Amino acid sequence: MLDQLVKKQKVIIYIIAIAFILSIGAGGIFGGEKIIQALGGNYLGKVNGTKITPQQYNLKIQEIKERYEAQGQKIDESYMPYIQNTAWEELVNEILWQQQIKKHRIKVTEAEIKNAIENDIPQELLQNESLQTNGVFDKKKYFQALNNNPQFKLQMYEYMKTYLPRKKLQQKIMSEAGITLDSLKQEFIKENDKVYGKTIWFSYHKADSVYVSDAEIKKYYEEHKDTEFKKGPASRIKYITIPIQPSERDYNEVKLEIDEIYRMVNPENFPIIAEQYSEDESSAKQGGSLGVFGRGQMVPEFEKVAFSLKPGEISKPFKTDFGWHIVKCDSIINDQIKASHILLKVTTSDETKREFYEKAKQARKLIAKKGIDAAAKELNLEVITSDWLPHDQQQIPGIGQHGGLHQFMVKKKPGKVSDVFQLNIQGKPSYLIAQVVENRKFYYEDFNAKKLQIKYDLERQKKIALMKAKAEDFIKRVPKDKYFDVAAAEGWDIIELKGHKKDSRLPAPVNATLEEFDKAALALNTGQYSDIVNTKEGPFIIYAEKREKPDMQQFTKEKQEEIRKRLEEAAFNRWWQQIRKEAKIIDNRYKYGYY
Repeated sequence: MLDQLVKKQKVIIYIIAIAFILSIGAGGIFGGEKIIQALGGNYLGKVNGTKITPQQYNLKIQEIKERYEAQGQKIDESYMPYIQNTAWEELVNEILWQQQIKKHRIKVTEAEIKNAIENDIPQELLQNESLQTNGVFDKKKYFQALNNNPQFKLQMYEYMKTYLPRKKLQQKIMSEAGITLDSLKQEFIKENDKVYGKTIWFSYHKADSVYVSDAEIKKYYEEHKDTEFKKGPASRIKYITIPIQPSERDYNEVKLEIDEIYRMVNPENFPIIAEQYSEDESSAKQGGSLGVFGRGQMVPEFEKVAFSLKPGEISKPFKTDFGWHIVKCDSIINDQIKASHILLKVTTSDETKREFYEKAKQARKLIAKKGIDAAAKELNLEVITSDWLPHDQQQIPGIGQHGGLHQFMVKKKPGKVSDVFQLNIQGKPSYLIAQVVENRKFYYEDFNAKKLQIKYDLERQKKIALMKAKAEDFIKRVPKDKYFDVAAAEGWDIIELKGHKKDSRLPAPVNATLEEFDKAALALNTGQYSDIVNTKEGPFIIYAEKREKPDMQQFTKEKQEEIRKRLEEAAFNRWWQQIRKEAKIIDNRYKYGYY
């Protein structure tokens, strides 16, 4: 039993350690396996002045890799960017926790840790089969494991040493949330004030076409320019990318290997050779089989070769962006083919990476001298011009998250040229050089970019106005007891209300939360119809078939505590998200070849 527990415990502790953060919504180089060395006083980043060192980052990456591998996840090069970003986020959150624990003077004693180990047992351990008897947690087995296995006891001690201060901090923030008896009562009323029935929606989608002129669109833009379309601070940049991809030399080196395999393979031993040598793991397990596929399902180079073969034929080695292939045609079924293949992947060698980096450095010098447009033309590279990039958003469209590039565009003046940044663009490694075009404290969203949206909104408003007239005509000519029969015959949307509450989202096709609707619906008694209810989604008529109102006798102490816990947790979540939002985070990972 102990052996099984120890084997699983490291993974369990990892899961427990991050579960607390995840529950509140806190939420190396291209080879992936390379570990950078600490360089004196250098650091990868800072969180409110607290440094994150290369050693810390690499240890966290290794910890997360082990965590995922222990759960059966295969970690390859393509998965490493996710691992690296997860490691970064966890380190940032850990530092923020420590800073807040210190700020709020949270301390735990050895006695509290001991008591927590004995009594505050994590759910993951309560459900561990090794600690159960007849499917029920057995505390005797738990204490036996603690006493007989020092490693397990140490892991529990380290976990509680981290967990308890966080738990105390959470309790402190929750206790300061200002949840009163009145707020509990209001939440109880909100949860238990319900209407059952149905509603007619005079949908603007059913309105006749309306016309919105360019003059109306322009007028709306100008009148709402400062309220809707003023944004900032933000920057615009131009940039070029240089993909880091295998060279002809890299392909030629692997060509020697694929030629050796080609000399060994024949129709009879193809599955055995594929299983032994192919680097396409999913098909290798099936003897190289790709199953049945038709034209247009594979990359053109692969398809051309595969469909040129007769049943039983084996192709000569050929290359695609995935590497070198040997394909065998297993059979032809109408216009489809059943085929198998052997793949040897081609990776970018360190020598090739250095060559691309030198090319990128030369490109940077040329950009600094001539400007990015002239330099790109000379180098036959494409220049990409960004839209406005808000300074408060780390994600850059088309690029993703990159601390170095974000810091560059925020701090530098127009004309300045960035360092050579290494990053992954849509999963492909590249070097990027950027030049700042503009850097403003505020800007106005471009009229042409917003024109279609404004046109749609104005059309929508006009259609809703038409629907108001339709709704008014409807109630004038239709008796209340015929509302829904006539509405169905005329094609209006009828939506069932199944316990609709305040702040509930109306179901499809409305898919919206409407304050005016909620107010009108909850003002009805059983059997009542509403007047026309005008909302931002258009007019409604509501019928309350049944009203379910709060029974204050059910507002017991147990129910109050249940609601209090939920409201306090929500308050803590908001507090934590604000801490995360206001944190001053410097991300220098790009200097070490991460991303």
